[in-house]
Amino acid sequence: MLKNNLRLLIEFIVIISGVLLSFYIDDFRQLQNKKLKKDILIGELVITAREDLKQIQNLKKDLIKVQDNIKIFLEDIQDNNKDIADKEIAKNYLFISEKMSVSFFPQDGIFTQLISTGSLELIESNALKNLLLRNFTHYLDRNQANNRTLDDLYLDFVNNVDPYITVMSKDEQDASFIYTDRIVDSYSIDSNYYLSNNFKAYLSSANTMVGKNIDMLNLFEKSYNQILELANKA
Repeated sequence: MLKNNLRLLIEFIVIISGVLLSFYIDDFRQLQNKKLKKDILIGELVITAREDLKQIQNLKKDLIKVQDNIKIFLEDIQDNNKDIADKEIAKNYLFISEKMSVSFFPQDGIFTQLISTGSLELIESNALKNLLLRNFTHYLDRNQANNRTLDDLYLDFVNNVDPYITVMSKDEQDASFIYTDRIVDSYSIDSNYYLSNNFKAYLSSANTMVGKNIDMLNLFEKSYNQILELANKA
């Protein structure tokens, strides 16, 4: 009797141990798969971060030139005289109006996958996790707000400035380039409006908002560089 009970106990222990071991192996396998998925996503994050950095640098280049062109106008009309030729005004204004509202759209798909797959919690570096959360939540929200404000200002230009400083553009075609910026085709410059306080006010507003956009891009640029540094160590 005692031997039978002992045998049953041993069998019970073996069965329970086998079940627990299978659960452990299954959990371990799932964890390893999650870690593998996390590593793959981090690798893809590095790629998209580098692409976003290139986009940021190109956008900053255009926005800085927008500010330079605005500065040229503001300095010219400061003494209430128009010293710049109409053709040059048209060229500068075309660049301002086309580039002032350019927007940065971060590629947040990989971050979304990190969240949805539970991979974010497997990242050992708290600094990297905090950077990702800040970059793709707080900074993303601020960037969207900036973009909306710039879009509204652009519409003000179209509705209020364009009737007086009208520039028709066309694509510049060159055999060695697939795509280039647009160039002036024809233009009409109202000198009185060009010298008006109304135009000066729009230029000042554009300069301020473009400056805020550049500041936002600088934050993103710093954040992405830190993400890349930490991701390469993850």
